[in-house]
Amino acid sequence: MLKRMNIFPILKYACAAAVVITSLFSLAYPGNNRLASLFTQLFLSLMFLFSGISEFKTNRKTYAIVSFSVSLFAVIVFISTLLLRKG
Repeated sequence: MLKRMNIFPILKYACAAAVVITSLFSLAYPGNNRLASLFTQLFLSLMFLFSGISEFKTNRKTYAIVSFSVSLFAVIVFISTLLLRKG
């Protein structure tokens, strides 16, 4: 039974729950809470990555390519936000 179980949809839903939680935390405390938005971007990119992998495994290549490209864009935004220096 464990061989048939696909872990990527479970990881996708876990990352989606983390995105919702960190987004709500960011909305609840709108001050100088940069860390919550960073975690939101990280979990969002992971969610699209796992979504792309699960779409690729079910032979929906166009949706997989779109998910991978959105994930790559979110990772680039995450890294650029990390490297951005406020002076």
